Amino acid sequence: MADLLISIVTPTLNAQRYLAECLHSVQTQDWHEVEHLVVDGGSTDATEQLVRSSGATWISRPGLNQAAAINVGIHLARGELVAWLNSDDLYAPGSLRFVATRFASEPDLHVLIGDCDVIDADGKLLRRLSPGPYDYARLLRNGNSVAQPAVFLRRSVFEHVGYLDETLEFGMDYDLWLRLRGLHVAYTPRVLASFRWHSGSKTANNLDANWAEALRIVRQRHGGDWTPALAWAYGRARLTSLRQRIGGKLWQPR
Repeated sequence: MADLLISIVTPTLNAQRYLAECLHSVQTQDWHEVEHLVVDGGSTDATEQLVRSSGATWISRPGLNQAAAINVGIHLARGELVAWLNSDDLYAPGSLRFVATRFASEPDLHVLIGDCDVIDADGKLLRRLSPGPYDYARLLRNGNSVAQPAVFLRRSVFEHVGYLDETLEFGMDYDLWLRLRGLHVAYTPRVLASFRWHSGSKTANNLDANWAEALRIVRQRHGGDWTPALAWAYGRARLTSLRQRIGGKLWQPR
């Protein structure tokens, strides 16, 4: 099997609380053909020291938003396979070897989607996201069910469908998933990563703006609109945020 180089892009801004765990989850993978690019939007904490001591590549780009920072990393990436992992998220052990092996065995595979655990600030499992096979119509109807940390793409995909939309602050991944229509996207029922839901995360702190942006993507770019499934998903997200704020437990594992 050819040793495919995997480039991991991590956008970050003053996220030292979780960054060390993120870096460690990449460092300790049993696949050594890995390039980890950390694109820093102007941190004033210990981010640079943490990145440099980990062996990852620190790239300073003050003032960039998250989508623009990720695009910088993708443009600089040398790997045939690319993914982005936010600074508070983690890869599951063995994920990168599994991903590289799968892509090497399927030369026509463009994108691989896996399952993703949702964890809290302390790393406790809250629930598991299992999106199932890629389905454009279902994504448009039900909203974003694909967990971004568990998605890996060939770098050539961005040449076909374009890079992340830098005008988007929350739904840049959802917008990209909808643009994958027509490509060979495979799903594996294996946990590849963990997404951390905590009070300081952009997702938790901007729920209404997040959903407003998602609806604009659905309406203006794909001709969709509100559906009962979207309304239900929005309600569940609001309940999750409320439970977190009052100190209760989030959704429990299924």
